[in-house]
Amino acid sequence: MKVWKKVATVFGVLIVGFPLAIAGLFIYAASDMCGNEIYTEIVSPNKERKAVVFQRDCGATTGFSTQISIINSGDRLENEGGNIYIIDGQPKDVSPPLKWVSNTELRIERSLNGSEYKAESSWGLLNKVKVTYGAGGS
Repeated sequence: MKVWKKVATVFGVLIVGFPLAIAGLFIYAASDMCGNEIYTEIVSPNKERKAVVFQRDCGATTGFSTQISIINSGDRLENEGGNIYIIDGQPKDVSPPLKWVSNTELRIERSLNGSEYKAESSWGLLNKVKVTYGAGGS
């Protein structure tokens, strides 16, 4: 009876564990396929934060995208998607002008038209940064 339990345990690990391990490796490898290339950085007036405009490329099966993240000034841009704004296209072609209105407000000088994949209106938990959109605003 003990032999059958051992055989069933080994068989269960092979049937369930092996496919889960392969799936985990695939997900890990796919996440490393993406890369970010910084296009420009705009530092807030108090120099505590910066808005980073970058191009994200996730391999041959996807197009380029322009993305914007707000991060603390001393931080490096991580290899992840933008945290406030994402749109198709390369930054040299579609990057909107950015302007820090104050230490707590970033203005993206482009009206939203529905082509955006992400367009957040704020960033941060404490000392939030308000994000506003619109062409020609002050």
